[in-house]
Amino acid sequence: MATQAHSLSYAGCNFLRQRLVLSTLSGRPVKIRKIRARDDNPGLRDFEASFIRLLDKITNGSRIEINQTGTTLYYQPGLLYGGSLEHDCSVLRGIGYYLEGLLCLAPFMKHPLKIVLRGVTNDQVDPSVSIEAKPWCDFSFVSHYNSMSEKKVSHVYSYSVFLLLFILRFRG
Repeated sequence: MATQAHSLSYAGCNFLRQRLVLSTLSGRPVKIRKIRARDDNPGLRDFEASFIRLLDKITNGSRIEINQTGTTLYYQPGLLYGGSLEHDCSVLRGIGYYLEGLLCLAPFMKHPLKIVLRGVTNDQVDPSVSIEAKPWCDFSFVSHYNSMSEKKVSHVYSYSVFLLLFILRFRG
């Protein structure tokens, strides 16, 4: 079993999602320190914590440790399991933020990934859900508008929250 002494070590929040995805694919633990340590609001953001929870759901046996301020993260990946899951994404980022990571991990899962993602379907930063559809895999997208779940995102615009059904079946 790998210890924190044998983990890859990084500083800062740059490429956090990519580092976690690559750590999961390689099976190597990663320790990320000084995550926005000098910022007025230090530590992980809500959307990053949500992505970490998503990784925990699609893997079996992951070990995640975050210090109290959220400025240090230790992630020891488990086995990519997949299966039927549901996840509530943060409204601070679009669902495309989560899909990019899932597209990298889905071909290596033990069971086909069938996941329901709830969140914002597009924003000014992340790719739209419709852009993620590629000819090498089958997607089923279902958007469901819920007037009770309309929320305002303070940094850009107000968005409606949609339900997205995302089913990956890779062609062999």
